Amino acid sequence: MRAPAALLDPEWPAPRAAGGTLWAALAATLARFDDRPTVAQLNEAARAMGLTNAQGMALRFERQDSGMSQRQYEQQIYDHGIVATRDQSWHDLFNACVWLTFGATKAALNAVHVRQPIGLSRTPASDAATLFDESGAVLIGPDPRLAQSLADHDWHRAFVQYRHLWQTHHLLVLGHAIFEKLATLQTPYPGMIAKVAYLPWPALGSPVTGPPQGLDQALATNWLNQTYPRPANLFAVPILGVPGAHPDNRKPHYYENTEVFRPKRVKGPVSQA
Repeated sequence: MRAPAALLDPEWPAPRAAGGTLWAALAATLARFDDRPTVAQLNEAARAMGLTNAQGMALRFERQDSGMSQRQYEQQIYDHGIVATRDQSWHDLFNACVWLTFGATKAALNAVHVRQPIGLSRTPASDAATLFDESGAVLIGPDPRLAQSLADHDWHRAFVQYRHLWQTHHLLVLGHAIFEKLATLQTPYPGMIAKVAYLPWPALGSPVTGPPQGLDQALATNWLNQTYPRPANLFAVPILGVPGAHPDNRKPHYYENTEVFRPKRVKGPVSQA
């Protein structure tokens, strides 16, 4: 059940002041607002962007004052274009900001949930969509060796040997639960995990201040085409290991903590779409 949330502590400038590579995807969206946006301001931005749900209905954010099931929440978005938003909830605020940044992807994730059979509380497809919605990220760049190393938990290769690739490859966070943790935790913990999809993409330099043109639609198409039908199609990455995410990871021994950077027993190919 989605119950009304309690007020959290950080001020609005905190996410932008934090900077760093993990905020790159939301940078342009956060810069639209001088202060913590109200529901009215979020709706003004959504209207200006022509934001819609998967059925082409205009999307709007409405204050949620009572609990609802996950199915009711998703169905309301799909049937009416209404995103229930709890007052003073950082979780829901960052959810809205991701809608303003990856609108097509969010609409596709919603469609994945709604097309699951009524009566089944969980399916592999809905589990994958939930993981990506809450804690997802997309790795973009032209060299699949980086994605394969991450999927294989070959952390030394991914973060040390291939460190130069991170100058043109980027992990763009979409999961609003990750943004909530980054904003509200005094010290983000090393074991914070993103569930990652890899999309081959032309090399991009830094800084990246939002998704490159076409990425949102490409990612949405993958979800609608069932490219990620189960959680195993996404690979886990400890996000503080990404170059630029934490100053300590400049030293190779940072990746020797096997409680965070765990080995993987079985290797398999990475989905590329």
